[in-house]
Amino acid sequence: MSSKQFKDPVHGYVEVAEPIVKRLIDTPAFQRQRHVRQLSATYLVYPSANHTRFEHALGVFHLAKQVFQSLRSQRRFAAGASEAHLDAVEDTLKCAALLHDVGHPPLSHLGEHHLDAADLRSRLDDAGLVGAFEAAGIDVGRADGPFRRASPHELLGCLVILTTYSADLRELGVDPFEVCAYILGYSLTYEREGDRHFGVAAEVLHSPIDVDRLDYIIRDSRMTGAEVLSVDTARMIDAYTAVPDAGLALRDKALSTVGNYLEGRVALYMWVTQHHKSVYANVLLRAMLDEFATLVDERPITADKILDDYVDDYYAMERIRATAREHPDSVLSDLHERFRARRFPESCWKHGVGYDESVEVTDDMEAFSEWLLRNADALETDLAAVLDLPVHEVWIEKSYVPEYEPGALMDIPIAHRESTRSVAETGLYGDREFEGTIPFVFVPEGHKWAAIDHLNAEFARSRAAEPS
Repeated sequence: MSSKQFKDPVHGYVEVAEPIVKRLIDTPAFQRQRHVRQLSATYLVYPSANHTRFEHALGVFHLAKQVFQSLRSQRRFAAGASEAHLDAVEDTLKCAALLHDVGHPPLSHLGEHHLDAADLRSRLDDAGLVGAFEAAGIDVGRADGPFRRASPHELLGCLVILTTYSADLRELGVDPFEVCAYILGYSLTYEREGDRHFGVAAEVLHSPIDVDRLDYIIRDSRMTGAEVLSVDTARMIDAYTAVPDAGLALRDKALSTVGNYLEGRVALYMWVTQHHKSVYANVLLRAMLDEFATLVDERPITADKILDDYVDDYYAMERIRATAREHPDSVLSDLHERFRARRFPESCWKHGVGYDESVEVTDDMEAFSEWLLRNADALETDLAAVLDLPVHEVWIEKSYVPEYEPGALMDIPIAHRESTRSVAETGLYGDREFEGTIPFVFVPEGHKWAAIDHLNAEFARSRAAEPS
């Protein structure tokens, strides 16, 4: 079968069979991802962070293919399966890997807040996906069920697949419902028939050690120029295995590589995603989206706009720009000018060390953080009044993507003989603890110390008012 090669700066040549290129990649819905940045507004901090969901999808495809080919070369995994059966599983995984982010809205995770998750679940019910899960014996009504815990972009991705790619996937010999299940972290075939090969393949795409994370961790480190990660990708791929009754795991021979991967993941979060200016750039963009929606009484990003018009980052930014120009005295206009000129405020502290030095109640920093975030809206209003500033010039933020904090990755399963253990149980970290995330307070230049003094005084008053 003929194939096409894509030159990727992270993985080298990514080879994709021509039928997949024709039916999936060379389509408007897939090509839209060329114009959706992976890291939203982080390019205002790291100028080279212009990589997109398109090359990420190719990277996830590449890693998924390599991991599954490594798995099927292992006798224990391949036992009892024909080559045709393993081919069918691999084809499903490759299609799901390519399409896993096809529903990502403009501006990545920032745009997700404007998608109607309840409407998307209703549409997936109408499309038969919910019924397919129920027929497989999956309880979809639980709070942690597949449709409740899924992010809006995953739900929209499933809708795109079922409305745009169903016929093409069937022509490729792949069940579109199974592809959607992989994206949501399930295998319908495994749930219905107990087929462990399909079950493990689903974990390759959606699990604590999935190739989606592996690609974006490596890619974000490389493309930002931060280079906080040193992972032997080939060794990681070779480390994947499947343990009976436990599923996908990493072999214990790769503990050093797993350690580098975990430390790099946390470092990337702390110094790229959680960089104080990155947090501000992205929450500024989020505020612009919210102000736009208020000003024109319209969702800037909807499922229909993505499904029918293939809207992307350029569309969203142009709508914001045009609306800001039409309303020159609006908050949106001020925020947009600040964004365009990269006119960022001052951060009261930039990292954990500065945070510790700025907060007077050092005996319980966690309590101060919780108080700051719990009362963020009221404290912003209060600070603005004390500093004689407009409210929209005072910001208290922790992260623009809190659901992607790295702590959950501590549950990575390590295979040892016939069982698995959590990576945290292996002693890999010794007595080390990774730095936790901190909240940031942003104020215009020249107001930093007044803001810090006021927050310290207010926290002390709140503590004194607590019943003894």
